[in-house]
Amino acid sequence: MTEAITSYKPGKPGNATVLMLHGTGGTESDLLSIADFLAPDSPKIGIRGRLVENDLTRYFAHLPDGGFDLDSLAVETRWLMTVIDELAVEYAFDPAQLIVLGYSNGANVAYYSLLTGQAKFKTAVLLHPMVLSSDVKTDIDLSDIKIWGSHGFLDPIVSKSNFGELKNFCQQADIDFTSFEAEQSHQISESELRDAEQWLVATNRLKIEE
Repeated sequence: MTEAITSYKPGKPGNATVLMLHGTGGTESDLLSIADFLAPDSPKIGIRGRLVENDLTRYFAHLPDGGFDLDSLAVETRWLMTVIDELAVEYAFDPAQLIVLGYSNGANVAYYSLLTGQAKFKTAVLLHPMVLSSDVKTDIDLSDIKIWGSHGFLDPIVSKSNFGELKNFCQQADIDFTSFEAEQSHQISESELRDAEQWLVATNRLKIEE
């Protein structure tokens, strides 16, 4: 298998697998309690970002000026998609029925993979995502993708305009996007998790389609 640090928690048969993508400095198990809350009966898989910057794990690198390294983003996204395909074989799940749970850095790479047409998964809960690149695919059908994304008005990392751009890109790509916006910062709140839980149940994608 492609070199990767992963975690796995089995679930009940018939339930879609949840893929956990952590925030900056996180690990493959950081989002397990949230994944258990959102999808208690689902198997859970975590993949740790393989890059380390300033002793913090990440899914892609930054430039010296603090901007996003788009070359690193492209390379690491391809790596992540390869790892997902290999885990799908190992744990016998369909990548198209995977539910992605991403926070911050992990949400960003998940969003990028969807909007550039690289991802096979079609359902994502993205906690505090942001736009990294305007490389949006408009020549492929993304209408079957469902994304729930959250934003805090007080977020010092993700601006209101950036989140607005993210929503606009989804609209352009005909993606079914549901947003949760509240008077909070970059931290995850109980209210947004409850909203995400309700949304996920409503998608009917927690169960595997036979």
